Amino acid sequence: MNAGKARLLGAFWLTFSAFYLPAQDCHIALRGKIMEAETREPLAYATIIVEGANRGTVSDENGTFTIPDLCEGTTYTISVNHVECDHETRVIRLTENVELEFYLSHHVLNEVLVSEKAIAPTAVQASASVDGAELAAAQGIGLGETLKRLPGVTTLNTGATIAKPVIQGLHSNRVAIIANNVALQSQQWGAEHAPEIDPFAAQKISVLKGAAGVRYGVGAMAGAVVLEPEPLREKEGLGGWLSLGAFSNGRSGVASGAVDWHLPERTLAIRLQGTIKRSGNLRTPDYWMENTGAAEHNLSALANWQSGRWKHEAGASFFSQKIGVLRAAHIGNLTDLQLAIESPVPLNNEDAFRYGIERPQQQVEHYLARYKSILRLSEKWKFSGQYAFQFNNRREYDVVRQSSSTADKAQLSFKLWTNSLDLALEHFPIRHWEGGIGIQGIQQLNYVGKGGLIPDYQTFGGSVWILERWRRYPHPWEYEIGVRYDYRQTQATTSGSLNNVDTLVHFGNVSGTGGIIYNFSRKFSARLNSGLAWRPPHVNELFARGVHHGAATYEEGRSDLKPESAWNSNFTLEYQHDALALSLSLYRNQVQNFIYLDPQRSFVLSSRGAFPAYFYTQDDAVLKGLDMSATVPLTWGLALEGRISLLRGYRLARDSGESTRHRDWLPLMPADRYQYGLRWAVPGKQHSANGSGTFVQLMATTTLRQSRIPEEGLLLDAPAAFTVLSLDAGYTLSLAHPATENPGEGDSGAAQALEFGLTIQNLGNIRYREYLNFFRYYTDEPGLNIGLRARWHF
Repeated sequence: MNAGKARLLGAFWLTFSAFYLPAQDCHIALRGKIMEAETREPLAYATIIVEGANRGTVSDENGTFTIPDLCEGTTYTISVNHVECDHETRVIRLTENVELEFYLSHHVLNEVLVSEKAIAPTAVQASASVDGAELAAAQGIGLGETLKRLPGVTTLNTGATIAKPVIQGLHSNRVAIIANNVALQSQQWGAEHAPEIDPFAAQKISVLKGAAGVRYGVGAMAGAVVLEPEPLREKEGLGGWLSLGAFSNGRSGVASGAVDWHLPERTLAIRLQGTIKRSGNLRTPDYWMENTGAAEHNLSALANWQSGRWKHEAGASFFSQKIGVLRAAHIGNLTDLQLAIESPVPLNNEDAFRYGIERPQQQVEHYLARYKSILRLSEKWKFSGQYAFQFNNRREYDVVRQSSSTADKAQLSFKLWTNSLDLALEHFPIRHWEGGIGIQGIQQLNYVGKGGLIPDYQTFGGSVWILERWRRYPHPWEYEIGVRYDYRQTQATTSGSLNNVDTLVHFGNVSGTGGIIYNFSRKFSARLNSGLAWRPPHVNELFARGVHHGAATYEEGRSDLKPESAWNSNFTLEYQHDALALSLSLYRNQVQNFIYLDPQRSFVLSSRGAFPAYFYTQDDAVLKGLDMSATVPLTWGLALEGRISLLRGYRLARDSGESTRHRDWLPLMPADRYQYGLRWAVPGKQHSANGSGTFVQLMATTTLRQSRIPEEGLLLDAPAAFTVLSLDAGYTLSLAHPATENPGEGDSGAAQALEFGLTIQNLGNIRYREYLNFFRYYTDEPGLNIGLRARWHF
């Protein structure tokens, strides 16, 4: 847009608005400045519109603007747009002349999440997020409980204390976890290896559904979970928050807090954050579950600073967790195992509350450090580089049935070192195309100290990608296209065990994505995305042989497994108008050489006891379904909410000696799930810094019985359908009254407030079992759990 056209547009708005001046005496002036978010440089010729008042103008060469003659006591919606930036909308209530600052992000800079990618424009594929009150209600429980609030997302559980995300039926090595701008690298191959993540470190958690391999690499065949921290403080001074929580089931407590400091007269901003959790044995409606306590403490630090054209970011985090594993899941012989599965209550279970964590148990530590620098080469180009180091230390302690000199040592231990380097050259819009090109390298060393379930291995990998996005606001069409090549080489070795391995494997393949967005209006849009993704078989899928302690299963891999290749397509419709929000997403994921754990109708007796057997196998597979969510306002702050998740997953199996294939259902696929309820919020009540406000929400979750199981059946029939009620409530007490209802981004701690919350899970205290819980053979799910929380923003 040239200067002449911009001034003409501004004159048009002023002339047009003159015919619609209100009859009342309106004398308030709104003044402000529009700046680029990263460089703080003024943005000229941005359009500022006062919606509902038919007023508007254009910023001058210095980014400043003035809109006079607005009405006192009136609430206005201010919309700011610039041809090369994301638009911003802010709601304010004017009582006097006011000056505002708007920071607009160029699309390519809006959010750069770097690990197996270096550029992340707004996702074309289906997505969902949890923040504000919903995030606050589940943070003290765990990441899994947080994500289950989203359609199309559930969890794979090992008991009540271990959960990992499942996106549209896929999990583990097919889901990338992005935290602290780095893809988490841990022992995520294990079904009972929960992500080493502190939900309190995130202000918002987003889930991208569908193939995201171009953005996030081979670990994102099913999508990605992205944890977005609150922006560091931009204004000089000190701020932060302190959160406390207590829960009745397990008599658990959690404390978390953060301190933000922006040094005076410097560009340096720092955050320190930490969390402590402790819980004891959990209780079902009828009995305590022995050895189900947990202990966790986490620390993290973030910093950024700027010098000329350079911007620097640094971060470090430490995660430590100790988890008890249900004692009744570890059985000594085949007869007792069969009796345990047939029993309605856990066998050999101490029905009492204790905080102590004994064998069997898991102990996990995860360390992460990263440094990133960004060089602004010119008005249109920037170069960035990031190095990240991660160390994961996992130890699993089994029940020691005989005295030995190693009784105090772990039966399984894994140590994983990861080094990754990302380099990217990105550009701002050029003829409305924005994007970049980059390379990434990764090196991993895994050492198995005890147990021999998987071999030692060393992996080297490299990637090259290019991703471009076309967008021309207010043109309704948007396009995205990208391609990526990944290569992985792994040397696996063992010695001195029955599972001897000395093998070099290497894999390489291409990922691609193409997507279209059509905006019918600001309220209604349609998205179509199709992507190719792949992943190599992991070491555990190739070479595992032995008892997997945490899952209480015997697992056996196959050395002839081939890489998975997936073609994922999804179509999404979204509509939002004020409080009304509707979303429908249809998807189909066709996977060639799909690798999965096939449950056997048999047990394996080892020196460590008797365990159900699971063998890795491979077939072509199709997963398809729909996710739907709706929020429909009724009256007086009351709204009806609903979410639906339906999935059909089947394999194209070939019987031994036959050339034809037949359909058979995949094991461990989520059952159909319906969430519905009512939410009441105080109409017009100012929200707190994280958007919680004052509200009451009553939700029911109905999970149907999983009738689509493999032909050979299961050790135990799928659990019956059940409905669980939950209640969330929150109240916010403002301690300070900012000039606007939407503080500027990055002004952490600007709005001082006290937040109080109530969370009740399993309100009816019903007995039920989850199909996707490996311990459903032995015990029910936890019963009633009442949680109280409080947070102070300062």
